[in-house]
Amino acid sequence: MFAAVRFDDDDDTSIVMDSLRVLGLVRLRVERPVVGRKAYVRLWERVRAIIVLTAIIVSIGVLLAATIGIIVLAAGFLLEQAIA
Repeated sequence: MFAAVRFDDDDDTSIVMDSLRVLGLVRLRVERPVVGRKAYVRLWERVRAIIVLTAIIVSIGVLLAATIGIIVLAAGFLLEQAIA
């Protein structure tokens, strides 16, 4: 489609550069990672991870329980049909 235009983005406060980033013509600016003693996981990231992990575990549990329930009901129905 469009090729990314390369600009020297030393001036990050430019409204032109921001507009080009929004349009997808210039690569988005990536924050430099924090390393060393200041590197830590933020509290909100931990809370978000716990919420997402809990949601994944609960949804897998519900799907597993529903699957087992459907299998048991189907087996019971088929057993009733075989007996009758």
